[in-house]
Amino acid sequence: MVINMDTQKVVFMNKALDLRLAGLLYIPEAFDLSKNYPAVVVTGPMLSVKEQAQTVYAKKLTEAGYVTLVFDGAYFGESEGTPRGQELPDVKESDIEGAVDYLCSLPYVDKERIGGLGICGSGSYMSVAGVKEPRLKAVTAIVPAIADISTSPMMGFFKPEAEVLAAKEAYDKGEGELMYLNFMPRAFDEGAAYYYSSRGTHPRWSNQVVAWSQLELVKYNVPDIMKDMTKPYCVISGENAWSKPSSEDVFNAVPHSNKEMHVIPEAGHFDMYDLAPFVSEAFDYILPFFGKYL
Repeated sequence: MVINMDTQKVVFMNKALDLRLAGLLYIPEAFDLSKNYPAVVVTGPMLSVKEQAQTVYAKKLTEAGYVTLVFDGAYFGESEGTPRGQELPDVKESDIEGAVDYLCSLPYVDKERIGGLGICGSGSYMSVAGVKEPRLKAVTAIVPAIADISTSPMMGFFKPEAEVLAAKEAYDKGEGELMYLNFMPRAFDEGAAYYYSSRGTHPRWSNQVVAWSQLELVKYNVPDIMKDMTKPYCVISGENAWSKPSSEDVFNAVPHSNKEMHVIPEAGHFDMYDLAPFVSEAFDYILPFFGKYL
């Protein structure tokens, strides 16, 4: 029985937080009900919503025959959770766990062939999920941007810790307003060229993140966690990506040899979100990698 299907709006749970997450499920054309399909959870940059860079990669994977799932993380987009705009690594990982739960519930998904692909900040979150989530069988990270944030350019977005702690304490007591970080200022030209143009803008996207997120982010040392990575692992960076040192740190921390890193010539960090020929060149590596391990 062959059915043609498009995109399905779906809802699944982050069980750890008891929050509903909004997703988009992409099904390959000429879907065959009698077959079991490999599947990939695709996650996007920090603060992003599901319709941005992650959908670019999800659709290309679906064209290659994979069931793919993108979603808004807790506190973002159409998903539940308040206060809005909290970028918390532990939450991101539990979101991915919920996405894997959902894929495993689908009778046409092969539960032994589920992979993960993350972009930018979630390239790092997905890498960590590969360590912690046994049902992810292989992981690809596109320009993973978080290694040790305390030594990264992202520290420029943060406010003094004492100021953030005081603001959080006041908010928790009901005595103050939320404090936000401006996480993608227009002065960041390369980022602005994506987020403030038709390439990447979206009505549900905001550059404002709750300031207390930095208290968790600054402690998030991805290379330390990746020392326990045992899954097949692929990193793709750009020759001119500002995140390349972080990507290298995360990749080098993986102790086994079943890993590969590829650098796309001339590509910058944000070029890898959506631009030709860079994304197509990335798929020259992504498809053989997932084809081998999923």
